[in-house]
Amino acid sequence: LEHLAMPPPLPSRPLGVCLLGTPGPKIVVEVFQDLCCPFSKKVCVAMNAEDGILARIKADPSLSSSVEVVIHPLPQPWHPQSPVMHECLMAVSLAVNHDHALVHTYVRAVYENFDKFTDYKTINVSRVDLHNICLDIAAECLGSEECRLGGPDAVRAKVASFLDFSHLSEEEPHMGLGVTTKELKFAIKHHRIRGVHVTPTVFVNGIEAPDVSSGWTPKKWIEKLEAVRDGRA
Repeated sequence: LEHLAMPPPLPSRPLGVCLLGTPGPKIVVEVFQDLCCPFSKKVCVAMNAEDGILARIKADPSLSSSVEVVIHPLPQPWHPQSPVMHECLMAVSLAVNHDHALVHTYVRAVYENFDKFTDYKTINVSRVDLHNICLDIAAECLGSEECRLGGPDAVRAKVASFLDFSHLSEEEPHMGLGVTTKELKFAIKHHRIRGVHVTPTVFVNGIEAPDVSSGWTPKKWIEKLEAVRDGRA
């Protein structure tokens, strides 16, 4: 019975044979998360806490030199506001030229404002209203001098330019948001191809790790990564 309860084994290195270029990190952790999912929020908090998962990885040379952590957006349609929140995420990513650090800053800020996006709070909120809430968050978290994006007004205007509906008309009512919708479709196609349904879902070196829980402490995460590193997972 104890054997049956064990999680499936995970590879200690990325799969495949690299024929060109420099092989990447030895452990690739992918986290599929929904901006509107309370369990995804728990993982985000655990990742970014002062003594969280990312801080602990950076503090351990054997992990910091070999671990890559990637987050993948996954809008869950049973939260109707989620696809709109994610099209705003795509707009932010386009506005900052896909700068991973800045996109991560925005993602953290959305989770910090999580209560604004609950099913209850958004019952009577329109798509444009949701855009404006997200634009306010983007302007606040990316408008500082440190981000070097020209200030809150410039950030808001830049992100808003990727959420512009002015091209829609009675004659062309379903053209979407151009490149923003295209980016959202890529994200959705990616998680469908990978067979991801619930959030958060974690993959390690391309294989799903179903035992990973949103309730895990940073300590538990590090123990898992150490086991993968040492070939014990």
